[in-house]
Amino acid sequence: MKILVIGAGLTGLSCARELHSQGHKITIVESRAEIGHPQDKPGLVTGENDLSEYASQIYLTNTGCRRAWLAKSMAQRLPITYLLRTQASTIIKNFNRTIDTTSSSTTVWEGGVTLTGREPSTEIIAHRSDGTVECWTTGPLPEVEGGWLERFTGTFDEKNASVDASISRGIELASEPKT
Repeated sequence: MKILVIGAGLTGLSCARELHSQGHKITIVESRAEIGHPQDKPGLVTGENDLSEYASQIYLTNTGCRRAWLAKSMAQRLPITYLLRTQASTIIKNFNRTIDTTSSSTTVWEGGVTLTGREPSTEIIAHRSDGTVECWTTGPLPEVEGGWLERFTGTFDEKNASVDASISRGIELASEPKT
C-alpha cells in the first residue's frame, strides 16, 4: 500500500518506521525545509522507548536528548521517500492512505537551552549529556546567567511533550485500521 505520512517530526518518523516494517511504501511530506528544524518540542525523555541505538548522536541522558538530532538520526536510517517544502494537498491523491501526524494543540510554549547549573525553574527541564539543559515554560522565559544559548517556541500539550509520547503516538497512528 502507498501511504503518505504528513509531518516529519518524531511522530511522523515513528509512524513511517512502523508502516515501512510492515512492507508498505511510505512517503513523508513536510512543509518545512529541514527535518528536525526548527525545534518546536522538548527533548524530554521519560524512558518509555529504547533510544540506545541513537544515544551517541543525540546526547541522550535519562531525562533528555537533542530532539532535532533524534529526528535526523531516525530519518537517516529509514529508507523511504521524503518530500520537504511540500504541502500534502499537492500530492495527496497519489496515495492509498494518508496519516496526518501534525498536532492540533493551541498551548504555546517558550523554550531555551542554557548550561547545566544555570537553569531556572520551568515546567519542563531536560538535561543533556553535553552539559546543556533545555527548559520550557508556558509563561515568559526567564533570563539566565550569561543568556540563553538557543531559544525556541512551540505549540504542544504537556502530556504529549516528551520524545517518548511523540514516538508512541506515531506507533499508535500506524496501527489504526488501514482504509
